Amino acid sequence: MYLDPNYNIQGDLVVLDNPTTKVVSVTEIKSHLRIDTSDEDTLLGVYIDAATEMAENYCGRHFITHEYKLYFNSVKSQASLIFPDCTLKTSGPNNPVKWIDSTGTTQGSDDAYIDAHSNPSIVYLSSDFTTPTLQSNAANTFWFEFKTGFGDAESDVPEAIKQAIKLIVSDMYYFREDRKRAFPMASEILLQPYKCYH
Repeated sequence: MYLDPNYNIQGDLVVLDNPTTKVVSVTEIKSHLRIDTSDEDTLLGVYIDAATEMAENYCGRHFITHEYKLYFNSVKSQASLIFPDCTLKTSGPNNPVKWIDSTGTTQGSDDAYIDAHSNPSIVYLSSDFTTPTLQSNAANTFWFEFKTGFGDAESDVPEAIKQAIKLIVSDMYYFREDRKRAFPMASEILLQPYKCYH
């Protein structure tokens, strides 16, 4: 398991694609807050980004699709991908499992499968996978590539999450000083069903 001290396995997680698509648009927030001018559009955009980050951190997942590499220093037969609802990245020439072999050449295989119903998702090497000899004296020579998130578009994100983000933005907008709580209780209730328990 990823970072499970019982197994003493540690991987390096690196984001490949960090999309700029917003879960909630500035136009939606302005309608929610009943703002008619564009004077604070930039500020509202910052609040949306901050509120989305807070909600994602609380849930332990991405809402819009992100792509990652999970690196290891040796071949791992299984690994937690940190997030729920993951899929292996197999588009184009990409294989979801890659490594640097003893000659320093990058190799790949699709002999892997994923349990996306676990929380978080777990990737496994299939029984057809032939264990390679990795490049010696080098770090991060074996890795998995995967995607996580509800989808690429705002419309793929559940409405409860969008409403929670709107409530967090509203709280930031109307109360701009430091608060004693993380975010409004109603937003926490809305986000609770989507929380990933690591």
